[in-house]
Amino acid sequence: MKPKHLLILLVGLVFALTSAVAYAQNWLVIKDSKGKCRVIESKKEKTDKTIGGPFKTKAEAEKAKEKLCPPSAAGKKPEEAKKPEPAKKPEPAKKPTDPTKKP
Repeated sequence: MKPKHLLILLVGLVFALTSAVAYAQNWLVIKDSKGKCRVIESKKEKTDKTIGGPFKTKAEAEKAKEKLCPPSAAGKKPEEAKKPEPAKKPEPAKKPTDPTKKP
């Protein structure tokens, strides 16, 4: 091969590799305005609605979504979903009444 052809081939290879990296996609877990979690494909690293990511594969993002947005916490922020409900105070014990006394 001539050096000129080799150079053209090398430049083409470098261009192809760098353009593939430039178009690499990230998978993000976002929460929309209604509180629903979704996995989206994005060129950006993060958005204002991102709650997880970026992930290299959709499978990784789906797995993270299950942890970040459990079905029982639908419509709640992740911080709210983790908070336990406050314990209920027991009612005070009633004094036993004497069955021989009339009210």
